[in-house]
Parts: sequence; C-alpha cells; structure tokens
Amino acid sequence: MITIKGLRDGLLVIFDQQPWLTQVRELESKLEANAHFFKGGRIAMDVRSLALSRDEIKRVDALLTQHEVSLWAILSQDESTRHTIKAFGFATSLAEQSQPVAEPSGAESEQNAAENTVTEGTDGLLARKRVRSGQILRHPGHIVVIGDVNPGAQLIAGGDIIVWGKLHGVAHAGALGDNSAVICALELMPSLLKIADATRTSSPLSQKRGRIKQPETAMLELQEIKITSWREK
Repeated sequence: MITIKGLRDGLLVIFDQQPWLTQVRELESKLEANAHFFKGGRIAMDVRSLALSRDEIKRVDALLTQHEVSLWAILSQDESTRHTIKAFGFATSLAEQSQPVAEPSGAESEQNAAENTVTEGTDGLLARKRVRSGQILRHPGHIVVIGDVNPGAQLIAGGDIIVWGKLHGVAHAGALGDNSAVICALELMPSLLKIADATRTSSPLSQKRGRIKQPETAMLELQEIKITSWREK
C-alpha cells in the first residue's frame, strides 16, 4: 500500500514491499480518482529497497506525465536502482533540486525571507505568508495560512483549509475525497470553492455589494457547499 505525504515543494509517495505492479496500479487509481489534487503537482517517490528496471521507471514516469504530474526524485536503498535513477536524470534525495532556482536579490530577497515561511507537520502545512497569484499550496493533510490568499492563487488540501486573512483565488478542501473537510477564513471571498467533488463559484461583483465582512466557514451539506458565520461553539 502506498502512502502520500506532503513536502514543501510537492508530494512524497512512499511505496512498501508489495509487488511493484500492484502499487503502481494503486497509484494510478489515486491519480484518476483525485485528478484535481494531483494535476500540476511535483512528486518524489520513495521506493525503499525495491529493485526497479529502466522500463519500470520509464512506465511510472509516463503514467505521471499522462496525469500532468512531474516526477523529480526517486529515493532508493538499492544501489543498482540508484544508478538507473541517475541515468534518467532524476534526483536521488530530497536535498537535491530538480531545477535550479534563481537567487533573488536586494529588496526581493528580504521580502521573501520575511514572508515565505512554510512549516510542515505530520498532518498539515502552515504557511506564514501571503499566497500570491499563480502560487499553489498543495498538501495531503490540512493547510493553514496566516496571511492573505490573492486572486489567482490556489490552495489544495486533502483535509481542511484555514486562512487567517482574506481568501481569494481557489480553495479545494477534502481534495482526496473527504466530505467532512471545511474551509474557514476571516474574509471568505474566493472565485471558486471546492469540497471533495462539490463546487461553488462566486463573482467578484457579488462579493462586494452588501457583504458584511466577518469570519466564515464553508462546509458540505447534502452535497452542496454552505457558507455560515465562523463562530466559536
């Protein structure tokens, strides 16, 4: 059985000692059942002591590419497999980067240091930052943002989403099928809300007219997303 964990820059898929083909089929089922969660994401795989051939690595890479997921690293305890991984150009540890990142300079560097603080835990991801347009936070557990989420940004969580600030953009909680997931924000003004497979859209115009600014919670009731005041119980 495979296990999925969150990384700062993507997801880690951990394989056990079951037959490789069985676990690849399980991964394929998860990709198909939760396409929105995985699409556009980056994955690293930990295959433990499994010995993989060139064809097996090539096929799993093609499977991920088919679902618009990027494979950037494969962790292995098998020496022969590690040589094959390097031949494909994949990283063999999480410390390696699949692509070089340009170094910011001056004020941009100071701004990034102040804002871009992300902490991962066992069940969630805490981001002390403003999530800007074009940025995506993706985690199989919960996502908590202390800061605003700008229009054009995306939050995709397997669990709950909590924003201690303004939530614009797209928020998808329960993206792995959890109907009990909730989305909370001090100001809930997204362009799109999703909980599991249910969707609710809102227009910027309707958000501005006659709207009282207050903390709100979105949850699933009878397969519809309902928004209520976020109050202490």
